[in-house]
Amino acid sequence: MTQAAPHHEASQVTEQRCAGAARDLLTSTRLATLRRCAKQHYLRYELGLSRVRTSDALRLGAAFHRGLERYNRGADPADAIVDAVAEYEFVPDWADSFEWDVEREIIQQLLAGHFWRYEKDDVEIIAVERTFELPLVNPQSGRPSRAFVIAGKIDAIVRLADGRLAVLEYKTAGEDIAPDSDYWPRLRCDPQISQYVLAARALGFDVATVLYDVTRKPTISPLRATPLDKRKYTKDGRLYAAQRENDETPEEFGQRLLVDVGDRPDYYFQRREVPRLEDELAEFQAEVWQQAKQLLDARRHGRWFRNVHRFTCGTCEFANICLNGVRVTSGTAPAGFQILTNVSPELPAGDD
Repeated sequence: MTQAAPHHEASQVTEQRCAGAARDLLTSTRLATLRRCAKQHYLRYELGLSRVRTSDALRLGAAFHRGLERYNRGADPADAIVDAVAEYEFVPDWADSFEWDVEREIIQQLLAGHFWRYEKDDVEIIAVERTFELPLVNPQSGRPSRAFVIAGKIDAIVRLADGRLAVLEYKTAGEDIAPDSDYWPRLRCDPQISQYVLAARALGFDVATVLYDVTRKPTISPLRATPLDKRKYTKDGRLYAAQRENDETPEEFGQRLLVDVGDRPDYYFQRREVPRLEDELAEFQAEVWQQAKQLLDARRHGRWFRNVHRFTCGTCEFANICLNGVRVTSGTAPAGFQILTNVSPELPAGDD
């Protein structure tokens, strides 16, 4: 992947801002949370609650993304990897040191594999990590909302081999990402891509499509020592080849993961172009306007309904307090939680 000089037209528009900076920011993550569960949205974005300890998946994804960003800004692969795992130098009190080191190895080896996989691609980086704010427009009257603006950050704008501009969006996934998997049809319908296409155009980039770059998290894990009561030995006193006397170290696991990535690159890395039609962009704008109306209605009546299901509650950071009826009041964080000053940490704090 190559880096290009800043796009001249877009460099004149560093951010699209609306008059009235106090209006709420509707990011793709926030909108997805509202669609998933209104109660989860209330706790996260209305009260600003967040767990002190981030989930493993979010932490790994953020570190992996940080390494890609550094690389896209011109850092060499080794330096980008060092920056990506800088926060893993010290083990938090709540973390298991072994699992913490394994997570660091996963990030390092996935980044190394990604840089190797795409080092000779024909995608040119035009812009990196561009934030935006756009008016939320009433699709019928054309008037902007007085309460909300659409906001976010685009991973990168790239030029494809045929000269077209595209939004480059990185994803890490814990499921099958093969071309014939269910992952891609769902991603095709994700409204986030419409939001990013509209934002890129507002920033001055005439993008024609979205290029999704997806990395699968490993399904292999460190090998553990064979339990003493299950060990079997050969006549000369050695363990059978399939058994282990000691746990695999995080570093040994990392090297085994890197070999697996090299042997099965298509298993770990997939890129696919996902175009967006003009009627799909219009549909997205109507849907966001409808969500904004629902959000205002929930605020007006103080009703934040739960969407109780194992698929929603099973991944919700608030499940323990929500399902157990813990009363949460504004300005007070339950044990294990904190109140964020910036409820959209993917954006600079000043954007709020």
